[in-house]
Amino acid sequence: MSISRRNLLSNAAALSALSAVGWHPSMARAAVGERKFIFFYAMGGWDTTAVFDPHHNSDYVDMEQDTLTETLGNLAFTGGQPRIFTSRFFSRWGNQTSIVNGIDAHSVGHASGRQFAMTGTSASSYPDWPTLLAATGQGDYPLPHIVFSGPNFPGNKGSAVVRAGGGTLLNLIDGSIVGASDMPAPVPSSPADSIVDAFVYDRVANFAGKRGGRAESLISNLDRAMEIEGRRFEAGLSDLGNSMLEQAIKASEMMRLGLSRCAMVGVPGGWDSHGDNTVQGLQFEDFFDALDQLMDHLATTPGLSSPWLIDEVTVVALSEFGRTPLLNGNGGKDHWPYNSALFVGSGVRGNRMIGKTDTGLIAQPIDFKTGLPADSGDMLGAEHVGAAILKLGGIDPESHLPGVQTLDALLKG
Repeated sequence: MSISRRNLLSNAAALSALSAVGWHPSMARAAVGERKFIFFYAMGGWDTTAVFDPHHNSDYVDMEQDTLTETLGNLAFTGGQPRIFTSRFFSRWGNQTSIVNGIDAHSVGHASGRQFAMTGTSASSYPDWPTLLAATGQGDYPLPHIVFSGPNFPGNKGSAVVRAGGGTLLNLIDGSIVGASDMPAPVPSSPADSIVDAFVYDRVANFAGKRGGRAESLISNLDRAMEIEGRRFEAGLSDLGNSMLEQAIKASEMMRLGLSRCAMVGVPGGWDSHGDNTVQGLQFEDFFDALDQLMDHLATTPGLSSPWLIDEVTVVALSEFGRTPLLNGNGGKDHWPYNSALFVGSGVRGNRMIGKTDTGLIAQPIDFKTGLPADSGDMLGAEHVGAAILKLGGIDPESHLPGVQTLDALLKG
C-alpha cells in the first residue's frame, strides 16, 4: 500500500491566513528523546500457538495443518506455507523483536481479561498503559494518547485520551463536521474561518491574561486545536483512510511531528474463534503483512529526535487471553488463561523468546532478568509485562504498581 504523507499546497490557505494576523502554530512541546508507543490490540483472544508459541511436537496441542516451527536466531514461531507474511516479518525485523509467552491473563472473560491485559489490575481507577505513558511523560502533547480503534481504560487520566474513531477528529477540529449533519450548516471558507479563529484566540488570550484559571485552560486547548488544524497537512492526515495500516501510519506521523506520544489501533477480525479456528492464521497473516509495512515506514521516516522513527517508537501487540490447546467439537478453540505478547522496535531487547509454556500450553516459572525458565523463578503475569512497558517509557513502575516485579528481560541494556 502506498501511503502519501504530504499535500502542502492544497492546505496552505489556512496557515497563510493565520500568519497574516500574527498567529503561528507553536511547535509541539514533546520531550526530546522520549519514547513513543503504538499499541495493537486483537479483541476476542488470539490463539498464541498460531504464531507466537508453536507446539508442533506436542500430542496435547492442535496446530494448524501444513504449518511448522520456524527458527530465526533465538526466535521460534509458527511458520510454513500458510504463514508467508509472518515469516517475512520475522526474517526482516526479528533482531528488533521479542516474543513473550506464558503470560497469566488472570481471567478468561473478555471484559476482565482486557482490563488485566491493559492495566495489570481489575481496579477501574487505573488507566491503561498508553494512557498512563501519555499522561505522565515529560512532553506536552496536543493529542497525548489517540485511540483510533480498540480498547481504552482512561481511569483517572481521561484528559490524556483523544478518540479518533470514525475519521471525525479533524472534522471536529476544523468545524467542517457541521456540514455533515442532518441539517447541514454553512461552512465558511478557509481564510474566513482562520481569521475568525485568530480573532477568538486573541480575545481569549487577553481574557486569560487578566483572569487566569479556566481561561488559561481554554487558551491552551485553543492553542492545541489550532496547532493540529494548522499542521494537519504535514502529516497528510486528510489523505489517509481508516484501515489498520493507515491508522498506524497516521499515529506514527503524529509522533514524528510531536503531536502524540501513544496510539491504540485495533486489529480487525473475529478473534473469538469458538467455531472455526482457521480464521486465526488468516488474521495473523493480515496483521503481520501490515506490521511489516509499518516497520518499513518507521525505518525510512526521520524521527522527532532520532535519525529514524524506528529508533524512538515501540510497537506493542496484545490480546486479552489465549485459546485452548485442543480444538473443540466445532473446530474452534475456547478461552485459555495463558497469553502471549509481541514487542518490536525502540528499547526492546530483540531476537528474544521470553517465557515458556509446557507441552500442555501451561505457563512455567521464569527468571525475570533473563526471561528463561527457572524452577526457582516466578510466574509471569500481565502486570509484570505492564511494568516493563512503563519502564520502557521512562516511568518508575513502582509509583503505579507498587511491589510488582518488572520483566527486565524485555528491556535492552
